[in-house]
Amino acid sequence: MNLKSIFLLAILVSFISCKKEIEKPGHQKGEMTIYADPSNQELLVALTDIYTMKYPDVKFNFVFKSEGLIIKDLVDTVASAAFINKPLTKEQTNYIAQITDVTPRSTLLAYDAVVFITSPSNSKESISLEEIEKGILEGTNQIIFDDGNSGNYNTVRDILNLKMPKDKSILALENSDAVIDFVQKSPQSIGVIGMNEISEKDNPKVKEILSKIKILKVLDENNIPQEPSVSNILAMKYPFYKGVYFIVREPNFGLGSGFSRFAGSNQGQLIVKRAGLQPNFLYERQVEVNIQSVE
Repeated sequence: MNLKSIFLLAILVSFISCKKEIEKPGHQKGEMTIYADPSNQELLVALTDIYTMKYPDVKFNFVFKSEGLIIKDLVDTVASAAFINKPLTKEQTNYIAQITDVTPRSTLLAYDAVVFITSPSNSKESISLEEIEKGILEGTNQIIFDDGNSGNYNTVRDILNLKMPKDKSILALENSDAVIDFVQKSPQSIGVIGMNEISEKDNPKVKEILSKIKILKVLDENNIPQEPSVSNILAMKYPFYKGVYFIVREPNFGLGSGFSRFAGSNQGQLIVKRAGLQPNFLYERQVEVNIQSVE
């Protein structure tokens, strides 16, 4: 090999080495579409906004639809990432793994809650589990959901172990904004929305919503009124708490895995806490300090 060939080879090796050094890991670049139940929109946007600030070469796209439809999209492998209120079942996980050779992961990031609202002019201050069940099955109290397949409906159905008759249908509108508007126009009705949508108390939009509605306490099994608060969710006193899960299917540690790790990190969990929800991984630390002098 002559001197010129050796020189060109050295340049090529140097170029490849430099390229490898500047090439960013898979979780720091690329594009991902996340399917999300609308009730989780505020938290999802807050988390992805900070992630894209850290990694400007990342772009997130969102598809908002009801939880039931998203689970179908996950099982049909139409969706590879989702932000919903329940994990995939073992059967669903195994089925997806069989047809794709990739096992999806369901990561619990936060605890949210289903909230029952009414008009401020309604004299009602609380609602019992029996009233909620009768309202859904018998049409009393005119209970209105944000969607018939939403995470909020699924949570209420599962906790009350509801068995809907085939000839019955629930009352549902297209989204939470429609529910909030409905309870204002129909003061005796009771709407069902997610706490995530009204938890960030400093948000001007949330302040406006809270001025238009009354949040009902829920009577627990001991007939004690419990409000939908972070402390009551942590203590599992409020009956209708729900998880917030990020589900991702990807073969290697890529953008989805990076976002999942970030959302579960100290920084991500602080975002969850700032949003007014209960983080899954972040807890208050109590430190004892001995102030006695050491000789």
